[in-house]
Amino acid sequence: MQKDRSKFILDEIEKRHVELIPRWRFLVKRLSFWLLAAISVVTGGLAMATAIYVFIDNDFIEDHSYIDRLFIERPFVEDVISSIPYVWLAALALFTLVAFFGFRHTKKGYRYSAPKVIAASLFASLLLSLCLNTVDIGGYIHRYLIENVHVYHNLINANEQRWTNSQKGLLGGKVVTNDNVQHLIVLRDFSKGIWRVDISKAEVRPKTQIAPGRYLKITGIKTGRRTFQALSIQSWEKKYHKRTPVQPTKILPPKSTQGSDIQ
Repeated sequence: MQKDRSKFILDEIEKRHVELIPRWRFLVKRLSFWLLAAISVVTGGLAMATAIYVFIDNDFIEDHSYIDRLFIERPFVEDVISSIPYVWLAALALFTLVAFFGFRHTKKGYRYSAPKVIAASLFASLLLSLCLNTVDIGGYIHRYLIENVHVYHNLINANEQRWTNSQKGLLGGKVVTNDNVQHLIVLRDFSKGIWRVDISKAEVRPKTQIAPGRYLKITGIKTGRRTFQALSIQSWEKKYHKRTPVQPTKILPPKSTQGSDIQ
């Protein structure tokens, strides 16, 4: 009986032209699914890190004196809701589903329920995002996209957009050059516009460095097409890194350069 069964199996193998699959193919397939799950968790961590940065960096959390004028036109709750980085949350959800798909196709992935796998993936992404944001990875990703990918502006309501509003006295961006003699800086805003900013009458918050490459928030008055009179200057920094505010100090021009303000 056993002999007949073996002969039948061999005949079927020969008839169907079945070939043995090498063991390494199964190993590669399993490794691929593990790799897919791992990459998805890491990418989800990057998405969550950026989402956390974008949300916490908004000025409704601190510095109300610099942003109260916006709340007159826009309710606080509406401002908070609009500041949620939905695009990054959607990216996180997508990568979580991909991680779930990859894990479920591993050798023992079928043993775990979907809620447990998804929860574990989200938790892993959250832990990774917190670690990444200790070195400001979320900020680097967001800043690169806001400065180099135009469509990104339409997908997110970030703090950079609040501070690209010179008509309302809000100007933010990166210092290109700094002239300490004429008390003038050249600033590139987040729309890549170049501004000449007079800082001779500006109050500067402690710990604020005005130097090329530094990002600043400036309140003041627009005096021309690309000129701005600064009244207050503060560093652009993540709110959970902020120290206790100290009374701002005022920059006064030297006597020899009092007449060198921008016309």
